[in-house]
Amino acid sequence: LLRLYPVQNGKIFIDGQDINHIPLKTLRDNICYITQDNFLFSTTLRENVKLFKEGFEEEEIKESTKNAMIYDDIEKMQNGIDTIIGERGGDLSGGQKQRVVISRAFLNKSNIVIFDDTFSALDNRTEQMVLNNVKELVKDKTCIIISNRISDIKAANKIIVLDGGNIIEAGTHETLIGEKGKYYEFYKQQSLRSEMVLN
Repeated sequence: LLRLYPVQNGKIFIDGQDINHIPLKTLRDNICYITQDNFLFSTTLRENVKLFKEGFEEEEIKESTKNAMIYDDIEKMQNGIDTIIGERGGDLSGGQKQRVVISRAFLNKSNIVIFDDTFSALDNRTEQMVLNNVKELVKDKTCIIISNRISDIKAANKIIVLDGGNIIEAGTHETLIGEKGKYYEFYKQQSLRSEMVLN
């Protein structure tokens, strides 16, 4: 989607337009791609959230950290949003790093948002709060969530199950549970693991 490597003509379309016919800058400016281990720079949290881009209001940065559930953690730091963190976010926990990176999605307001295994280091409660905020963020956008965890994707309009690079199932959470295929197996396994952790 980001054309990080060549894509054949006629394979991927956005709003009916082949992505090879969309200027690269326009394409990338309209896609926000958040990964599990997105890089954090040895600079302030503010610069890490806005990725050195200018033009953001203070309130916008604040709201983005609130929506990513990292605002309270930042407020407790000695220099707040202007705290300098080590290379790759070494001063932060795994969950804090992910939430700093997630806050970029709330700040950028791109038309297409991709979360690639982005919520794996969050505890269940924080994950659900962030996902509720993501639902608000993407109401009028395209959102793609790539995950092995059912809890991340069960509210999606369309779930696509891949196996060996092939689509083996597609539908809503309820439809796929009813079909009792691979998705249903994942769901049962993960529900059982959750019960074992709680007990």
